[in-house]
Amino acid sequence: MKDHCSHQADCLKMIQLIVDGEATEQQLAKLKANLESCKPCIEMYQLEKEVKELLAKRMEKKCCPEQLVATIKSRILSFS
Repeated sequence: MKDHCSHQADCLKMIQLIVDGEATEQQLAKLKANLESCKPCIEMYQLEKEVKELLAKRMEKKCCPEQLVATIKSRILSFS
């Protein structure tokens, strides 16, 4: 198991794609192989995943009041 990652920035970009569900099958396979041998990448993956899950739990989906929607639409139309 490696204790140092020499391409950490590239790995972080790939990890973020995977956590966001935007990675290709090829990227998934590449990361999976990397995670089997790179401790820093395992830690980055776990951190990114935990942050994503925490944000998802904290964000509430609230409906916007219809009056506010109508006001915004009205103001947008007044600019055109």
